[in-house]
Amino acid sequence: MKKILTNAVGILAILFTSAGLAEEEDGIGGYLTAGYNWFEMANKSSVDDDDAVFGAIGIQTTRHWAYELKFSEFEASYLNLSSVYRLQPRSENSIFFKGGIGRYSGIPDDGINFNLGAGFEYYTNDNLSLVFGVDSIYQKEIKAFDWVPYVGLSYFFGGDNRSAQVKPKAQKPALLDSDNDSVIDSLDQCPDSVAGAVVNAHGCELDGDNDGVVDRLDSCLETPAGAKVDDKGCRIILTENVSIDLHVQFATNSDVVTDEYRSDIKRVADFMSEYPDTNVVIEGHTDSMGKASYNKALSKKRATAVMQYLVSTFGVDPARVSADGKGEESPVADNASKEGRAANRRVQAEIKTSVSKPQ
Repeated sequence: MKKILTNAVGILAILFTSAGLAEEEDGIGGYLTAGYNWFEMANKSSVDDDDAVFGAIGIQTTRHWAYELKFSEFEASYLNLSSVYRLQPRSENSIFFKGGIGRYSGIPDDGINFNLGAGFEYYTNDNLSLVFGVDSIYQKEIKAFDWVPYVGLSYFFGGDNRSAQVKPKAQKPALLDSDNDSVIDSLDQCPDSVAGAVVNAHGCELDGDNDGVVDRLDSCLETPAGAKVDDKGCRIILTENVSIDLHVQFATNSDVVTDEYRSDIKRVADFMSEYPDTNVVIEGHTDSMGKASYNKALSKKRATAVMQYLVSTFGVDPARVSADGKGEESPVADNASKEGRAANRRVQAEIKTSVSKPQ
């Protein structure tokens, strides 16, 4: 027994030295426990149940792991060396588990045995705690367990353990916002916003009427959608009438507009969107082949078809569009040639402004 005790103390001395070196970094250290335990013996023919005081000395080597040497003196004596694992770091209330080897002295079955245990540690402050637990000691000679419930008081002398163990979390690097508009650079679509400007979720200055001039600089905050504006956000007013030739062709005796002419007709819709004070007259023209009355009616149908395409496809206000059939009245080329007749079969958009051109 003396040899076992000497070896155990030697092991703990080495662990104390290691703990002392690590304490400066991790707040680990040693602890002492004293208390009372009760031995419920499996082989009562060898020794009766008994109770006794115990003492333990331990080394906390990490935040969760410790080594502990425990000694009890009753009708016999018992010494064990265990590893202890706490679910929570030391200085926090925690369930713990232990396992190790031990030996009885003074009873017939005094060979080396194994012990397992569990318990709960309750802290009254960073260093002082109440310990409640139970050990199970397996005697391999008789293949039975002794049970040892206990209660004790433990004192940890490793310093300010709680603050040492709970290390501050590494701070995340601040997200960069170069123009200080509260939208980080990785999400900022306008990274050079003027200081103090009101911005949207994309970091761009507000433009309530979507005219391309931000509200901060816009003198006309309710410009109609699509209207052409100056650098102050105000509409540019058309001051003279404009004629746009539409290269829309029709099959013989047909007034059906096909989608191949969509982009050509869209030029008229876009122009009217830029200048919302204008109206347009779609004029249909024919060559001189056939009866004049028939040509006039056909040119009106074709002009009406283009007018309806403007309204239905591009959403132009019907009140701003009208159609007129000119027939063969206004040729732009000689009807005597094939090429001339082709040039005369045309549709024109005559855009009228309500503002007179300055003199």
